[in-house]
Amino acid sequence: MGIDMNQNLSNNEYLTVKDVQKYLNISQSKAYELVHRKDFPVCRFGACTRVPRKLFLAWAEKHTKVPTDLVVA
Repeated sequence: MGIDMNQNLSNNEYLTVKDVQKYLNISQSKAYELVHRKDFPVCRFGACTRVPRKLFLAWAEKHTKVPTDLVVA
């Protein structure tokens, strides 16, 4: 079962592909494409793929494009 990203993301050290899918609001196929990218942080245990939470959040922040004139309060 996946996690509720708004409440439990900080409680899990490793995320499933479904967790990443829900967090980014993307399709299952796009989530699997993402975890197969060379620059995406994953741990593979046989057929199991897990994503380290802290590295995932850092990766997402690094790949977020923010316009220079956007002010975040």
